[in-house]
Amino acid sequence: MPEDLKEKLKIFFKDRTNILLVLLIAFAIIYRLYYFFKLGQQPIWWDEADYLSIAKIWATGMERPEWLSHFTGMRPLLLPIIWAAFFKIGLGEISIRFFTLLLPGITIIYLVYALGKELYNQTIGLIAGLIMSVYWVSSFYTFRILTDIPAVFFGMLSFYFFYAYYIKKDKPLGLYLCVLFGVLGFSSRFPISLVPITCALFLFSVRRFSLIKSKTIWKSVIFLIILLSPYIIYFISTKFYLFKFYFGESAASIKQPIAFYIFPMIPQFIHSIFSITLLIGFFTFAQLILGFDIFFKQKDKSLNADFLVLLWIIIHLIFYVIIFRAANDRWLLMLMPAVFYVSAKGINLVYDFIKKYNKILSVIILVLILIAGSYQNLSHASQLINQKKDTYKEIKDAGLWLKAYTPENARIVTASIVQNQYYSERQSYAISGNYSGLEGCFDIYGALSTNESCQTETEKRFNEYLLKIKPDYLIVSVFEPVFTPQWAYSYPQRHNLTFINAYTDSQNQLMLAIYRFNK
Repeated sequence: MPEDLKEKLKIFFKDRTNILLVLLIAFAIIYRLYYFFKLGQQPIWWDEADYLSIAKIWATGMERPEWLSHFTGMRPLLLPIIWAAFFKIGLGEISIRFFTLLLPGITIIYLVYALGKELYNQTIGLIAGLIMSVYWVSSFYTFRILTDIPAVFFGMLSFYFFYAYYIKKDKPLGLYLCVLFGVLGFSSRFPISLVPITCALFLFSVRRFSLIKSKTIWKSVIFLIILLSPYIIYFISTKFYLFKFYFGESAASIKQPIAFYIFPMIPQFIHSIFSITLLIGFFTFAQLILGFDIFFKQKDKSLNADFLVLLWIIIHLIFYVIIFRAANDRWLLMLMPAVFYVSAKGINLVYDFIKKYNKILSVIILVLILIAGSYQNLSHASQLINQKKDTYKEIKDAGLWLKAYTPENARIVTASIVQNQYYSERQSYAISGNYSGLEGCFDIYGALSTNESCQTETEKRFNEYLLKIKPDYLIVSVFEPVFTPQWAYSYPQRHNLTFINAYTDSQNQLMLAIYRFNK
């Protein structure tokens, strides 16, 4: 080892916080590698298959399915394109999991630390990084081939370069990188657009109309337009299907009430210990709130960090509570680093308060809080990962069987169209016909009414649909009940289809059956 490198390492490890950082990243690597090898290629869910099947279609040149236009209208395209490249060069699912989920998932932990250090100090960064490393949602979805982890990775890079380089060091490159990674995040998952929106509102709040005179701002706007131009053309070509799907008259978000239930979800997600310190942490924003005029006039720039974190939280809550009116654990993942900073500030506040009276006791309390909070998240993650690791296994097994024992031009009707398309590599069709004019038979989530006339009419149209597509096989399963009409479960017996294969769960309960149409 070169002497200069040895000297740098000695200096690095003289700082206790650097040692703690190395231990944190080492823990994150070991913890995630353990589950990476344990889970392997666990069965994929619908949303995972939505992305993976289209990636495989693009890579292999399979015939495009009917549902392709629906996918390309509502899903961001960056990750399917990247995953298609993996398939194209012969790298499979394991490589996708390692390079686009595991590595970004670990890097996010470092970025939470690094941004926390820039916003506040190393202590806040380390505590927030630790919470992210054990957070059950992050742990669970690191092993699901979805867009959440890569999108948060890009979002954290955008925030980091914005604050650490542009705001603190006034380097134009920081703003350009903020825009670049913001667009990459948006191209991975559309709500990541809230990140550059937050940065823009922060900039306007601290610099206001002086931004108009900034060449860096105008260059970044031009850079943003150039990066977004492919998507602008794409949205126009799909006749703005994305906005109609999520915010149109028939969208679930428009028909639902304002989602106030999201507010108590956040403390529930991080469990009792870290939720208590989160509430304590909000008291540290008193100076910003009470002295907002000082911040607004930028007389005290030390309040900028608090304002950015608070704005980060508010913007995300406005979107999910009032605009989109729905959220779940993984949708809120981009919000959580800001929540962790607040919780870390709460923990630090408790530590500083007790330290005034007893330094040793303050350290003991700090360690106990971190261990207890981490245990709650780690145990929840372990339980959830083990509970869900074999879900949809029967769909995977059936798809692989169909791939091995049916001709390449076989056509399959199933409720699990995207999973089957991915595993079987056979053209997959939904258990549906032309349902135009029957909108009253479906709820906002697409579930068919049990009303007899709705059931009868949809089965009639299904039979007409079969004459058009001429399928070879029908899969009936307990999965995707929303997309499976009641009549589908008895359809094979009533129409004398030939039983081919079946799959049961560990309790020997029938989960899925494959039938052949008699021609």
